[in-house]
Amino acid sequence: MDVEFTERQWHRLLVLGRHVDHAVGTTLLRQGDPAPPVLIPRSGFVKALRAAQGDTTPMIVDLLGAGDVLGVEDCLAGRPSRLSYIATKPARVLEVPQHAFRGFLDDDDQAMALIAVALASRLRQRNVALGFATAKVRSRLTAFLTRLQALYGVPGEGGVVIDVGLNHTDIASAIGASPASVNAEMAKLKNDGYLSTGYKTIHVKKPLREDGPPLTPVPSARRRIPQLRIPRIAMG
Repeated sequence: MDVEFTERQWHRLLVLGRHVDHAVGTTLLRQGDPAPPVLIPRSGFVKALRAAQGDTTPMIVDLLGAGDVLGVEDCLAGRPSRLSYIATKPARVLEVPQHAFRGFLDDDDQAMALIAVALASRLRQRNVALGFATAKVRSRLTAFLTRLQALYGVPGEGGVVIDVGLNHTDIASAIGASPASVNAEMAKLKNDGYLSTGYKTIHVKKPLREDGPPLTPVPSARRRIPQLRIPRIAMG
């Protein structure tokens, strides 16, 4: 979801930061980098990765796009980067130094409130994702693709196109499965007519979710909870 900063807030951020263009495969930040800037993609896509230990293979923990906010937790805590960020599509990113972004929030209560709500939302989404940790690979895969479809899917002929620069190995990393098992499940989904694939693109032809835990909590029948438009913030 895009950050709905006001024109005045955007003007302030543009003054505080600078735009940097990144090619596919470029590392924007590395886990452990000291005093990392806050990153706000203006275009393209960025995958967030985290390694449990220094010698372990990093896993993809999120995918972020235009308007998302990266590195706010590190900024507020004044700590090194907890995640690495790599461009999966050509990306233009606004970089705002930590101290400058903290000053921006200190001077703008509305922006601080927006960030606080976003952090709470990301925590809830992460808790929902944990419900799939023990699910079958197909359930984890279809839930992940459904989320990408909802966030970044573009309507196309006969379905929705997901073009965010992820390959099957990336998807396997994101759902905690082996590339071989993801390849097998993707082949089944294609054979069953759910989707087709191109180079790092997926064309979803019909709804994917059939089993597994619910993607979102079911609201009470007595009370409908309104949906809020809030920014997404990468959390490791």
